[in-house]
Order: sequence, then structure tokens, then C-alpha cells
Amino acid sequence: MTAAEAPLVSVTAIRRHFVSGGGLLARRKVTRAVDDVSFGIAAGETLGLVGESGSGKSTLGRVIVGLLAATSGQVAIAGQAVGGARGGARRALWRRVQMVFQDPYSSLNPRLTVRDTLAEPLRNFGIARGADADRRIREALDACGLPASAMTRHPREFSGGQRQRIGIARALIVRPDFIVADEPVSALDVSIQAQIINLLQDLKAAFGLTYLFIAHDLAVVRHVSDRVAVMYRGKLVETASAEMLYARPAHPYTQLLLRSVPMPDPRAEAERRKRTAASEIAHPQATAGGCPFHARCPKARFPLCGEQAPPLAAHASGHRVACHFPG
Repeated sequence: MTAAEAPLVSVTAIRRHFVSGGGLLARRKVTRAVDDVSFGIAAGETLGLVGESGSGKSTLGRVIVGLLAATSGQVAIAGQAVGGARGGARRALWRRVQMVFQDPYSSLNPRLTVRDTLAEPLRNFGIARGADADRRIREALDACGLPASAMTRHPREFSGGQRQRIGIARALIVRPDFIVADEPVSALDVSIQAQIINLLQDLKAAFGLTYLFIAHDLAVVRHVSDRVAVMYRGKLVETASAEMLYARPAHPYTQLLLRSVPMPDPRAEAERRKRTAASEIAHPQATAGGCPFHARCPKARFPLCGEQAPPLAAHASGHRVACHFPG
């Protein structure tokens, strides 16, 4: 997204904290799953969001679509803050944002037929009922590569890839502008993953969609994304165009992720694992504050990295990097 483009989706200073414990003898524990994250996504763009499990990617996606409330911060669609909208205006905004979930089976109600599953959002948003709803359902199924006969069947009668197509059809049927795809292929067989990725790309072109594509598979993210944002322990640590980030990663964590991609040569893979393990040994001077990656970072210098958290700032390479010593 260039500076001249107004973002379709704006995420500003989003925080999502989870509190556990507490009571007479226990202290409350606060987990900062998402900690002061900001970015924009231009219309027609795919932003890839990557990071290890537990980095906060899925939590952030659920906050953006409204499945989780933000502790603080705001999400805006086309310049209109979702939190400030009420009644019909709020519903109109949420209609523009939909989600495709990681597990295509658990995200579908096993008791509902495909017709009922896809008719539900049409009914909830007051879009269509009866014959008009059936027509829209057939169109959505066709766009996702499923026959009209699928309407009368239940999720258990489909394969994993077909179930994910149903999930995509459910997101597509209200004609959204923006879709959050949360690990949409990670639960599928490798042979099916490419088909779903290609389907998402085709739908983007056909319907002018904008995506936030959440994944841990760096190869998939590189294939589908215009830009990539890297997340670590609730914070963004680097953003750049997909081409620039994969060619010249600037943050040590991004470099570690790219080195962690499995290699087909067993000897090269063994050497890669050795280098990766060495880079993950906690620094003896590591402290609780400062850069969230400093305990694993081979470039960390103390006390600076252990005491001062670097801001996400522009780098000479064109990236935005949260690192005291990028490059």
C-alpha cells in the first residue's frame, strides 16, 4: 500500500489482553496476546500475516472481524470506525468483513445442511430469503467449485477440501469487501492446499476482494501476498512487500523464520537445524523488558535491547522494522 492510497481496512493501536487467575491467594496473570498493533490494507491488496504459533495472529484476526473485543484501539472500514457505529450502520460495516476459519469441519454446524448454513448469513443481514436465497446459494457454490446438489447435504458428507470450499462460500455469499483467511489450508492435505489457494486467488480477481491471509507457512504467504507483516509475541516486528521481505529480511526474527523453512537435502536440513537451534539459546543477560525478541536474538546488545523496546520504524531498505540493529 502506497502512502497515497487510503486503506480499506485500518487497524490502529489494537490491544487484546487475556486475564487469568486471581483470587484470595493467587495473583492475576495478564497475557498480552496482541500488543499495540497498527497497519492498513488497501482495497484489492493481500496482506500476509506470519509468525510462530502463539504469536497472536489468529487473535488479531478475530478482533478485526469482531469475534473478540479489543482491549483498546480501533478497527475502521473505509475510514469508518466499527466501534463508533450503531444499529444498521454497524451491521452494514460488518457485512463488508467476513472470515474463513482454519478448521473447515468445526466451523460448520454438523446439523445444518449446506443450504441452511449459507442461508443463515443472508437471513441475518436481511439480504434474501426463499427462492432468491437459493439462487444466491447456488451462485456461491458454483463460484467455489461445488455443484448445486451440495445444498441438501451435511458437512460430514464432504471431504476436508470440500468443507473448506463451503466455508469460503459462506464468507463470499454476502459479497464482502474484506476477508480474513485464518490458516485456511493448514488443516488440509498437501495435495488439496494448492487448489484452495488458487480458488482464493481466483475469487479475489473475480469479486475484487481484499485479504488478510494468516499463516505460518512462509511459502504459501509468499505466493499469495502483496505485502507481508511478521508478528512476534503480540507485536509487529517487520512489514515489507513480499518480494523485498523474502529477498532481504531485516529483522533477526524474520531471518530466523526464513532459515527455518525445511530443505529437501538431508545434510543441508541438518545444518539448518543446528544453526537455528544455536540462535534460539536465551542470552544470559536477557531481562523481562525491552525488545520482545532480545532473549533469542544473535544481534542483541545489552543493556539497550533488554531495556528499550524498539518502535516499528522505516528502514533504509524500504521495510518497517522494530529492531535497534536491523539488516
